Amino acid sequence: MSNRNAFSRTLVAEREAFARFLGLLEAESASLIKGDIEALVQLAQVKSDQVAVLAEYARERSEFLASEGFRSDRIGMAEWLLVNGGQDGEQLSRLWHGLVHDASVARRVNEKNGVLIESRLRVNHAALNVLRSAMKQVSLYGPDGAPAFGERNRELGLA
Repeated sequence: MSNRNAFSRTLVAEREAFARFLGLLEAESASLIKGDIEALVQLAQVKSDQVAVLAEYARERSEFLASEGFRSDRIGMAEWLLVNGGQDGEQLSRLWHGLVHDASVARRVNEKNGVLIESRLRVNHAALNVLRSAMKQVSLYGPDGAPAFGERNRELGLA
C-alpha cells in the first residue's frame, strides 16, 4: 500500500470482512445452541479462512502505519487519523471506530461461543462416563463368548 487512498479502501474492506466474520460467529452460536454438528464443521473452515483474511488486513494496516512513521497499533492509527484525516477524516475516523467496535463485539461473541463449546463438551463427557460405567456393570457375554447374565443364569444358558 503506497498511498492514502489505497489505505482508505483497505480500511473499508477490513470493516466489510469483519462484518462477514461477525455473521459467521453468530451462525456458529446458533449451530452450537441447536447442536448442529454438521453446520459447525462447515463453519469451522470458513471461519478459519475469514480469520486469515482479517489477519492480512491487519498486517497491511500495520505496515502502512509503520511506513508513515506511526506505531502499528490503535494509538498509531488514532495519531495517523489526526495528522492525515483530511477532508474525509471524520468518515475515516467513524470507519476506524466501527472497526474497533466490531472487533470488540467479535471477541465477546467468540468468548460466548467458547463457553457454549465448553458446556457441550462437559455434557458429552458426562454422557460418555455414564455409558462407560453402564458398560462395565452390564456384561452380556463372558470372555468365552457364553452369555454372562450372572452365575446362576449362566448355567441356564449352557443347558
